[in-house]
Amino acid sequence: MQTSSEIANTFGRLVELIRTLRSENGCPWDREQTPQSFHPYILEEYHEMVQALNHGAADEIADEMGDLIFLVIFVAYMFEQEGITTLKHIVEGVIEKMTRRHPHVFGGVSVANAQDVIDNWRRIKDSEENISSRESLLDGIPRSLPALSRAQKLAKRAARVGFDWTRAEEVVPKIDEELAEFKEAMAAGSPAGIREELGDLVFVVANAARHLSIDAESALHDTSDKFERRFRFIETALGAKGKALSEATLEEMDEFWDEAKEIEKSGNS
Repeated sequence: MQTSSEIANTFGRLVELIRTLRSENGCPWDREQTPQSFHPYILEEYHEMVQALNHGAADEIADEMGDLIFLVIFVAYMFEQEGITTLKHIVEGVIEKMTRRHPHVFGGVSVANAQDVIDNWRRIKDSEENISSRESLLDGIPRSLPALSRAQKLAKRAARVGFDWTRAEEVVPKIDEELAEFKEAMAAGSPAGIREELGDLVFVVANAARHLSIDAESALHDTSDKFERRFRFIETALGAKGKALSEATLEEMDEFWDEAKEIEKSGNS
């Protein structure tokens, strides 16, 4: 394992690399970038890192994590160039914050379990100036979050003051209610109404997942993976029969879909 000084030296080399890229004799493309232009690259690299964490080998994980770290430090350096902050201030700030939020490690606070840690963290965080000065309980939840994650975070925050169902079973009638309203909107044929009611339905389903301690984003990813896996099976099965997707009937594709399901079930059992 690397020593702290070795890690600090490596981090310094990364900063010097970025400074060189942004210098007059550096890369023209890198010099043109702004924190705003880097936003999509950070999102893309984050998702590639998650993909690697879930399915990749060690080298791929390290590669994707490196890309994301590079982009974050790159953006921090751009802010330093603009005189908004400095890398030193950013790093010292997060060190101070994490030290403050872990009094059971760096202070004299005793905790019995992980829930105590979470409770202390929330109390400390809520007392911090940039948090305590918020006007709404919902402030600080980014709109740029994936929609399912944002829905769960908004509802979880509102639940702090009792604006919530008490049990997961209580959410089911609300799902039925929203589904009925969605069907009514479809019957009425109003695109705006259909869109709104569909959003309401998805929001309630996301909160049912929250009450069941299920991350809705992850659950939907798993279902999407399952869909992709089964659809690829259809492609392969049709290819083995010398048929293209465009030549197959829905009935044929459904048969292979059901076959893929059975194979998965027998494999799981």
